[in-house]
Amino acid sequence: MTTSTCKVWGCSRPIDNAKYGTYCKRHREANLHNGHPMFKPPALSKRYASYNQELTKAFHGGKQWYSEADLTHYEKAFGGLLDEAEKLEALSPYRRLGDLPVRAQLLYLLKASVEAVGRHVTMKQWLCIYLAAWFKKDLFPNRKTLAIFVCRKSLVRLINMPQHITRTGKKRRYRLNANRALKMLDILEPIFELSHVPINNVALWHRYYTYKLNLSNIQKRVMREKHEKNPFHAKQLNRIKTIKSLERKYLGG
Repeated sequence: MTTSTCKVWGCSRPIDNAKYGTYCKRHREANLHNGHPMFKPPALSKRYASYNQELTKAFHGGKQWYSEADLTHYEKAFGGLLDEAEKLEALSPYRRLGDLPVRAQLLYLLKASVEAVGRHVTMKQWLCIYLAAWFKKDLFPNRKTLAIFVCRKSLVRLINMPQHITRTGKKRRYRLNANRALKMLDILEPIFELSHVPINNVALWHRYYTYKLNLSNIQKRVMREKHEKNPFHAKQLNRIKTIKSLERKYLGG
């Protein structure tokens, strides 16, 4: 017996495409975009409810690790990919990036990243995000969600996603969905694994991660103790920061 409602537990919306689909419109779009109908990518900022402390500290520890690790093999391989990307000709504004092969899409995105932030930051961002996500891979229900997290966090806010002009004259932005991200990760993963060729890199990465995590836990404990003594400590701290910011901005102090 077939059902006419979405297969996600607790969802009673009708199936969007009864012939081929099993999700409602909302969960079908979420599954296509994020790789899982109920997955919400973890955040690296405390401002968001999906913030994950261990993932964030793994990322920040990795950025400090990057400057000391021996990454000759990784930089040579990734540098070759960036050289290939920089040789590409600019796309016509009427050409849709999503129509190209996935490898070409990846190269155009890397080219935009190099033009925006440079080669060093591009290589550093991709590797640090991947190692942090792989270390906390239990947060991701499947490989698609891991891929979408790595690709989006390595590109979003570093570059402006490419746009194309449609036949009606409207502008449409390129969408990095789960299927595209998965194929991109399959291309990049062998390059990322070269960062572990020198065996000391693994121990050094865990050392920086542990340091960042312990420091964060100490700061949380100190803040909690201060809040227990003075419930308005956080408000007073924000007020002091605001006053100092205004002094620097308007008084040059």
